[in-house]
Amino acid sequence: MIIAEQKPLEEIKGLIAGAEKVLVVGCGTCVTVCFAGGEKEAGILASSLRMATKLDGNGKGVTHVTVQRQCEWEYIDPLSDQVSQADMVLSLGCGVGAQALAERFPKAVVVPGLNTSF
Repeated sequence: MIIAEQKPLEEIKGLIAGAEKVLVVGCGTCVTVCFAGGEKEAGILASSLRMATKLDGNGKGVTHVTVQRQCEWEYIDPLSDQVSQADMVLSLGCGVGAQALAERFPKAVVVPGLNTSF
């Protein structure tokens, strides 16, 4: 079983500091169960990042999408267009999900938004 928790908002803001367009990718399986990276959490984080960066005077275009499983290419392949339009991809999947996104889209900058264990 995978247990995950979202990184603090300030840490995530630091991770995405160099990007103007950020795609938050949630995962609908393991991290959804522990309320860290599912559809709801991806939407809340995307909204929080839009508001926080706007208040900081450096508003970013933050969109979000959730796939059934980030760890399997067949589920992330449909993201190709969205990933290519983003400066950075913020993965709300476990470590395997973030790695799968980075391997599948080698030109994309993928950063993890969760701390996972087990």
